[in-house]
Amino acid sequence: METPTETETGYASWQNPWDAHNPVQIDGESYLITYIKYKLRVRTEEGGPVYEYEVEKRRGPVKIHVYGNSIDMETGKQEKVDLGEFEVYEYYGKIIPINAEDMSDAFEYRLWVVNRSEDTDTFFLFPTLDFLTLYSSLYAGTGDVVGVMMKYGNQTFEFYNPIAVGKGSIAPYQEGDINMLSDIADIEAIYLSWYGFYNFGFWTALEDENIYQETTGSWGVMGYQYNYEVKPDGTVNLGGKEFRVSSVSWTYTFGSITGQGEATIAANLPVPVEAKGVFIEQGGANVFTHVKIEDIGFEKA
Repeated sequence: METPTETETGYASWQNPWDAHNPVQIDGESYLITYIKYKLRVRTEEGGPVYEYEVEKRRGPVKIHVYGNSIDMETGKQEKVDLGEFEVYEYYGKIIPINAEDMSDAFEYRLWVVNRSEDTDTFFLFPTLDFLTLYSSLYAGTGDVVGVMMKYGNQTFEFYNPIAVGKGSIAPYQEGDINMLSDIADIEAIYLSWYGFYNFGFWTALEDENIYQETTGSWGVMGYQYNYEVKPDGTVNLGGKEFRVSSVSWTYTFGSITGQGEATIAANLPVPVEAKGVFIEQGGANVFTHVKIEDIGFEKA
């Protein structure tokens, strides 16, 4: 599958939002997005401060040393052993605080797998950490995950899975405390604000809409209502490529939940060039998210 691009008639829809696995079509060529940098702003309570961050994501093949835990069963002695250098596929992420709640250093992580897959690609384009990928990689028992490393200030967590590189007789090696994430309030705030924006956004409503034609519309059933507007909005240049874009705005209600947002999108990019929205649950959450691409990198597929 490939993310659809503009046709000769000028019709194009946004069918694969946030799809990081399939290549995109640009000027008749297939490309994989291998790098993306976002400016991210979030607010997690009504009237609260808006915090700002830069988020970088990168993926590709690298070589790393894999470690294991050698155990002497009679003495119970454990020893970290270097199993050698192996080629793996790496997902790298970094959150840099600009105006943060309590983050004083950048947070970085690296996830290593034998081969990239649709599952491991799932969260790559999200402007947040790949929490589900990170935790399931450690505890789901899959043999494809080689390891994980996380770093914040002077705190580091490492995990290596020897069986992924054919070393089944050596136990996994782990160092540091994985619960270090729970000590960083900003990380949780970023994740919660993005969760509301992503899951109650407007993305799938554009799958059958021509985004290069000015349109207004609505859809709904009892207790659930979407209203939206689409307007062609010229072109932008990202990563050395030019993209035709449209501005989209929307509102929605879903029971006690209401939301509003706006975005600039291109049919052949699976991520918005820029998007912002508010998610409000009456008597509960009231969060704001604003994400904008600062840079993006492509490699021919």
